[in-house]
Amino acid sequence: MTTTELLSEGVDAARKRESGAFEGLRAGGAAKVVLFGAGRLGRKVAAALHGGGIAPVAFADNDTRLAGTSVEGVPVLSLEDAARQHGREALFVVTTFLPAGGGVRSRMVELAVSGCRRAASFLPVGWSLDGVLPHFGADRPSRILGHSAELGRVAAIWSDDLSRETFRRELSWRLRAESKEAPTPVPDQYFPRDLIRPEPNESFIDGGAYDGDTLRDAPWPFENTLAVEPDPASAGRLRTQGGHRLRVHEALLGSEPGSARFSGGGTMASGRSETGTLQVPVTTIDRLAEEQRPTFIKLDVEGDELEALKGGRRTLERSQPVVAVCAYHRPEDLWTLPLFLRETLPGHRMYLRAHAWDGFELVVYAVPEGRCRQS
Repeated sequence: MTTTELLSEGVDAARKRESGAFEGLRAGGAAKVVLFGAGRLGRKVAAALHGGGIAPVAFADNDTRLAGTSVEGVPVLSLEDAARQHGREALFVVTTFLPAGGGVRSRMVELAVSGCRRAASFLPVGWSLDGVLPHFGADRPSRILGHSAELGRVAAIWSDDLSRETFRRELSWRLRAESKEAPTPVPDQYFPRDLIRPEPNESFIDGGAYDGDTLRDAPWPFENTLAVEPDPASAGRLRTQGGHRLRVHEALLGSEPGSARFSGGGTMASGRSETGTLQVPVTTIDRLAEEQRPTFIKLDVEGDELEALKGGRRTLERSQPVVAVCAYHRPEDLWTLPLFLRETLPGHRMYLRAHAWDGFELVVYAVPEGRCRQS
């Protein structure tokens, strides 16, 4: 389906489709449900099924350490054992949603090869039952289509065919659960070789710097780097990163200064949390960049990307930098982030790239004309 066709479905029609999606998959005798993946998403789907009066008969999981245990009271089997016991009659629901390993599409193939006759992604379950969605960029189609006007404007801003096709595929995956349509990852996250020309005097702001992973992968040196990372454990490792004339600032980025509760631990999953045990400062790009004219800003701040951009509006308008911002932590990132960047940086070219499976590491790039490799 084209982007226009995908966005033409009305909200009421989408709600009707959602309500019957899961039962449609079970029609014809698939009374049993097996969940393929016993992690965070699998537990959410199991709870939603129990809330709907459906007891999954098992988890299947490739982690051999889990075989013979139970999760949420549901036994965990190896995929081989689950396929042998339930493959002929059960509906297997893929409840792994990870950026690596081929994504949901690969798990569907794995189920078919194992002899499982019926398989689906977690999306139709989440559409029909409460408690699953939103999950990262995934949400109910009716909620996404409630923003079809904004999405239509976003469709018109992309500057190359790959961006337009990535956007179409991302919509198809989210709205139609078409796992074969999910964008195929491309390399060079944050520094795509086909888009951005190096700047010999690069002044870099790394928002959500983690332990310096972006800096380690940077394909050219920076004149100076301001790395912003709120997690004390990650910031400690970050300070050992050599090169790039590095300054580390321990704070969250937002639209205005303040403080927030934070769940740390030195992992990539660290982020704001009402139950977090840490109280960390919140600052803005505008405050941090008062004495700096950044030429490149990267943001991967666990769902705070739009607020971070709002807190950097003056810097964006003054410095006109390259911007690379992650757009997969929340469903609305797909329209709010590109539209904010288009409004704030109207002379930049806009690109969209998927750097991992199933919409993970989806990055919006705003590139000034003078830094574009594409003519």
